[in-house]
Amino acid sequence: MTTMSRRRSARAVWVMVLAVVCLAWVAGLLVPQEGAAAPRLIRLRLGVASTPVALLPNSVLWLAKDLGFYEREGLDVDVVEVQGTPPILTALRTGELDIGNVATEEVIRLVATRSLDLRAIHSPDARLYFQIVSRPDLSAVADLRGRTYAVARLGSLDYSLTELVLAQHGIGANELRFVGVGAPSVRAQAVVAGRVDATTFSVGTWMTVRTARTIKVLLDHEAFHNAAPLVQKVNAVTLRTARERPEVVRAFTAAIVKASRHFAENKAAWVDAIARRRTDIGRPELGDLWDIYRTSWAVNGLMNLGEYVRTADFLYQTDDFKQVPKIPVWDWADTRFLDAVLKEIGVYGRFDSPGRQIR
Repeated sequence: MTTMSRRRSARAVWVMVLAVVCLAWVAGLLVPQEGAAAPRLIRLRLGVASTPVALLPNSVLWLAKDLGFYEREGLDVDVVEVQGTPPILTALRTGELDIGNVATEEVIRLVATRSLDLRAIHSPDARLYFQIVSRPDLSAVADLRGRTYAVARLGSLDYSLTELVLAQHGIGANELRFVGVGAPSVRAQAVVAGRVDATTFSVGTWMTVRTARTIKVLLDHEAFHNAAPLVQKVNAVTLRTARERPEVVRAFTAAIVKASRHFAENKAAWVDAIARRRTDIGRPELGDLWDIYRTSWAVNGLMNLGEYVRTADFLYQTDDFKQVPKIPVWDWADTRFLDAVLKEIGVYGRFDSPGRQIR
């Protein structure tokens, strides 16, 4: 090959390389390393019915944002705190929220009565570890008859579950004087101060008042759950959101499952993260709470349909559901987003069994 031929061949190679680079740049395959714009995150609005962050496994809803789990899935999540489930349901209906952490019974009721077409997509905390606390002069649940009982509001989740538990103890709701007081911390202080006789809140709230001499646990969280063995809360979306934004729903689900696994495997990670949010609780108490929740994290999404069916069956036996049409679980629960995540990252084998094959 002559010198001239070699030069022509070299120029041809460089022209080809330059053409490939330009095409790659246009196609977005090459990104400048310095000064490059960060990938645009997709905004998602999540409604939660508590404030501040709960001292429960569902704290993952907030902490997944703090530790970057949402961002790594391409999401910019606004955690919107409201008082109670009804405002969340209204906001889901109007499109002001994309996902809501709501009472399971409300999802079933609304779908069954064709009031709002919702789908449960998983649960970050199927159990709320509720317990009944009271003034120290009460010795048994039966002593609640005729007493003043604080709830968030009439119809709230703590109110509904308390009704179910009291019914299991042979006490009708009309035998107590229910008063709407507000947030768990407010209800706790109302009992401590003697303004009400009893209330329902979680073991997390109990940690904030357990040293007070004017309050006691009347029915602990195990007995409360045994009386009402329900999947108490789920994350839900409207059917429209499920159809129009499936990748966003899947990304949110992935963030929750991955964050839950992180906390399940690392006690210190949860204690550190929640301590930054809840400076009113000491680290030893937070460590005690993690020990209680050891096997309660949504490592597989807490979406065992057998448990969902048993929850619905339990609810349909109550007076509140006598007029509610009975519907199958597939009408109100959609596993495909969670199953897609579990197929990708694998099923966590120690607890939280999905109860189904992941294909």
